[in-house]
Amino acid sequence: MEVITMESSAYMALTEQIAEIASHIRKSEDKKAGLPDRQVDSAEAARILGISRRTLQRVRDRHRIRYTTLGGKCMYLLSEIDRFITEHTVTEENGTLDGSSRNHALRTGSTGSNGKTSGRRK
Repeated sequence: MEVITMESSAYMALTEQIAEIASHIRKSEDKKAGLPDRQVDSAEAARILGISRRTLQRVRDRHRIRYTTLGGKCMYLLSEIDRFITEHTVTEENGTLDGSSRNHALRTGSTGSNGKTSGRRK
């Protein structure tokens, strides 16, 4: 058996790095375990999002949500629905300029600096 010696500071740095890697792996596993990534049809996706199937079709036509077609049926991954909800959730970050700007864009449908609206009728 061979014995390897190292300074205590190098040993501490190594154990911290191992702990960070383990934490990252646990988070990845928790994320996968929390939301099974299965596909749902348009009716189920619309129900989860709380919108009509026609509104879901508009969202799909504007390429705001990814989908696949199987046998002429549109299918959505649950992880994609979760991403869409997260991306379009108004947060309480009004204390920062970025947070206020993001919330305004989400509430009004504007794209930001160019002042155009996305998908709103006039």
